[in-house]
Order: sequence, then C-alpha cells, then structure tokens
Amino acid sequence: MFKEWKQKLAIIFSTILMLSTLAIAPVQAQTTTSISAKSGIAVDAQTGQVLYAKNSSKVLPIASMSKMLSIYLVLKSIHEGKMKWNQRVHINANVAKISTKSGLTNVPLSTSRAYTVRDLYKASLIYSANAAVMALGIAQAGSSKAFVNEMRAQLQKWGITDAKIYNASGLTEGEVGKEAYPNTAKNDENEMSAKDVAIVASKLLKEYPEVLETTKQTSAWFAKGTSDAIKMTTHNYMLPKMADYLKGYNVDGLKSGTSDKAMACFTGTVKKNGHRIITVVMGASSKNEGNARFTNTQTIMKYVYNSFKPVSYKKGTQVATFKVPEGKVTSVKAVLKQATTVWAAKNQSTSSVDFTSNQTKNDSELTAPVTKGQKVGTAAVKLNDQNLTYLQSADKNLQLVAKKSVAKANVFVRFWRSVANVF
Repeated sequence: MFKEWKQKLAIIFSTILMLSTLAIAPVQAQTTTSISAKSGIAVDAQTGQVLYAKNSSKVLPIASMSKMLSIYLVLKSIHEGKMKWNQRVHINANVAKISTKSGLTNVPLSTSRAYTVRDLYKASLIYSANAAVMALGIAQAGSSKAFVNEMRAQLQKWGITDAKIYNASGLTEGEVGKEAYPNTAKNDENEMSAKDVAIVASKLLKEYPEVLETTKQTSAWFAKGTSDAIKMTTHNYMLPKMADYLKGYNVDGLKSGTSDKAMACFTGTVKKNGHRIITVVMGASSKNEGNARFTNTQTIMKYVYNSFKPVSYKKGTQVATFKVPEGKVTSVKAVLKQATTVWAAKNQSTSSVDFTSNQTKNDSELTAPVTKGQKVGTAAVKLNDQNLTYLQSADKNLQLVAKKSVAKANVFVRFWRSVANVF
C-alpha cells in the first residue's frame, strides 16, 4: 500500500513540475507541424521579435512577393523627390509584350500611351501586375538590369546575403524575355528565405506605412476613362469581405505570390489590440487544400494572438543604473530611448521580463559630465533569464539614454573621494 502511494505521489509531483516548467517557458521561435507550407514565420512588426518559425531560414522561390522590395525602392525614390506620383511612364516594347502574355497576371500596357507612377504602383500591389512593376523599375533606375542591381544592393544593406534576385516582378527569367538579367538561365527566379521576406516586409512597413492604404483595397480601377481601363481585384483573400477573411483579424496587407516552383506564398500583416504582426507562408499547396496559404496564415495569426500577450514598455522606462564616479552624483538612471513591446506566454508573469544592460564603453563606468538624453548603452530583453529570438541581431539591442544630466564634480570633491576610497 505504501509503495502504491509513493508511486502516486511521484506522478503528482512530476506533473506539477512539468506544468510549472511550461508556465514559465520563455517565448521563443516555435517550430511545429501545424502548417502544411514548406516554411513560415511570424514576427512583431515593430521590434522583430520572432513568435513562430518553421524552416524560416530555408531559401525558396518567392514569386510575386518580390514586388515588396521593388515597391520599397519606388517609394524611397518618391520620398527622395526622384520620382513623382503623377510622373508619366512610357512603356517599351519588351514590357508591353510581357503585359499581354497569356497566363501572367497583368494590366494591358501600350507603347503608345504613358501611365502615371500612381496607376502602375496600384496595379503592382493590388493586382500583382508584373509588367507594371517592371515599368516602374525601369522608370526609377533607367533599365531592368540597373533596378535589379539596386534591389540586390538594398538587400545587402539590410544584411540579407543569401537571396537570389533576377527581376522586379518575381517571374522566371524566361517569362520576362529581353528584360532578363544578363547571363541568367530561363528557369531562374527570385529566391529568399521566409525570414528574409519578413525583413523586407518590416522595412517596408516601418519606413513607408502608407503602403497599407493601397494593400488594404480589395479592388480598384486601372487607367480609368481610357481604352486600357480594367477593374482590378486583389489576390489577398484575407482582406475584409473576401473569401478567407478571418473574423476579428482585420488583415490589411501585404502581398501574395504564386509560381510553379514557389507554389502558393503569402506575406500577411494584421494589427489586433494595438499590436501589429507580420506573417510569411511559403510553399503552400492549393491543389488539395483550397487556399492553403491563407488557411496556414490564419493558423499562425490565431496561434500568436491566442498564445501570447504583448507587454508594453513606455519610452523613458528605467531599466538600469550606471555609475558616474566623477559626477556630482555618482550614478545615473538609464531609460529606454523609445517604447518597446515584449511578447510573453499568456500564462507567464510579466515579472519574468528582464532588461540586461550593456554600457557603450568597455569599462563599467560613465565619464562625467553626462547629458540628459545622452546614449549610455544598450539593453537586451530576457524572459526567465533566456534570450528572445529576433529577425536580426541588431533588433535585440534597445537604446538606453540618461534620464538626467550629471555634472562633473569639482576637483576637491573628486580628490576627497579618491582619498576616502583608499581608506
């Protein structure tokens, strides 16, 4: 009898231990088989914290998700004054031919007509018009080759080194004909990892959030009032009133992609309860699973918002105290330079969130004088003393600044402190 009770108690205690371990488990990138797609990822749009991941570093074809990078460069040129929304874009014969190719998503473009940057921009995002985005690239850089060089250079600046970029649209090189990049094979097409696609999407949303005003549109007219006029309907079926809309999740972007090699892909974004996430699904089959890229995205979005809670920290939150030995006061409070959010498991105490600070200087002290708002170091977030996973290594470092100014103590005070330290 005693032996049986001993076994029962052992099972009870082991169960309690297991549950307590689950309750305090930090939020890390999750790898599960809960989606059928080849790869996927979910991140906080602002901080880059990874909330879900499946084969997220595997480089795969991205099809029309390429257009996010192309549109980033177009918007950059517009913001810098190099392009104008009402600027007229002339179409060369190669691009016009692509625009009428059977089987490709396009709006018809003619060499005898000029189109506004705005019209081509909307066609690229809402209708995923391939020739339209190529026309924008040529207008922006002077040629398709020059634009691809800019795309590649931009990825390098962002630290993305394993991508393969051949054209602005995401078509195969054989499909773009004479606009193909020199010395490429006909079956070459743009490739990136889900993680890299998420980086592109996060840069686009951070720097040019106005893109959502276009990507949230379910339909629009192209070249309205002309013989080229066409009613465009979005390929993003997760938008409100579309077939795969998820109630309570007002998705407002971002870009789909489809090709034989890429299969069905989708970069989505949604803001729920004040916190925006970005999701990427790649290599989803639509043959036997309906719109698999969207149902997979639904699974990820529900997983994130149902499993985790965002914990917000305001700008100016104190996270450390640094020594200032030669100051009038010998320490200064270090605060967050900007607000941040940390996602924790819903059953996890917020007291388990910890900011681990590192000062800018190699030594452990600051040199007086210190100015209010001066950068004094960085901090990394930990949950239960474990590091979180972020899109890029730089994302994990939060900037810390001095809460108040600290003047340098006069020579007599500093001398007295040095003498006192001896004794």
